[in-house]
Amino acid sequence: MPLCNALSLFRFVATPVVALLVWYEAAPPVAIGLAILVGVSDFMDGPLARRSGQARPLGALLDMTGDKVFLCTMLIVLAVQRRSPTWAAWLITSRELIVLFLRVVAAQRGKPLPIAVFGKLKTFMLYVLVPVALYAPWPPLWEWTGRVGWWQVVWLLALASTVSACGSLVEYIVKMRADLAEEFLRLSPGRRTPPPPPPGA
Repeated sequence: MPLCNALSLFRFVATPVVALLVWYEAAPPVAIGLAILVGVSDFMDGPLARRSGQARPLGALLDMTGDKVFLCTMLIVLAVQRRSPTWAAWLITSRELIVLFLRVVAAQRGKPLPIAVFGKLKTFMLYVLVPVALYAPWPPLWEWTGRVGWWQVVWLLALASTVSACGSLVEYIVKMRADLAEEFLRLSPGRRTPPPPPPGA
């Protein structure tokens, strides 16, 4: 298995591990360390695949899906535990589902949807937000830092991530406005394409 794909699979494997550690508030340093490693792996696998000539559609799918699964899972867990704003979890997770629909439409039309600049910024800030949110309530570090306003830092990161997520969604919709209009017309009542006749009909 190419190293770039192994890094993507690592994010899938790490997701339930980190989520359970956070949920049961067990081994905070391990959870923080794994969250940082997941973020580093996400920014390594793409360039590694291109430099080694191993960039493939499957690898791109694993890369794109792995970070979304990890980040959305962590946002939901952190929101349930009140370590991160609930509105950020809902908005960003909803955005990911909408973008998934847009990518399906683009793939059906043979027009792969390129990654938006705001999307990259959103991903980077979320990978910063997760370890910061995990770090904030850890008592030994609270004493060491003098109780700085970590909740305010988490809130600002969540706000910046959400704004970037919404910005990238708008960017995608603008790029695909013609294709989306055609797709909605095709699916509208009275305009649906009739199914092909059965063989031998």
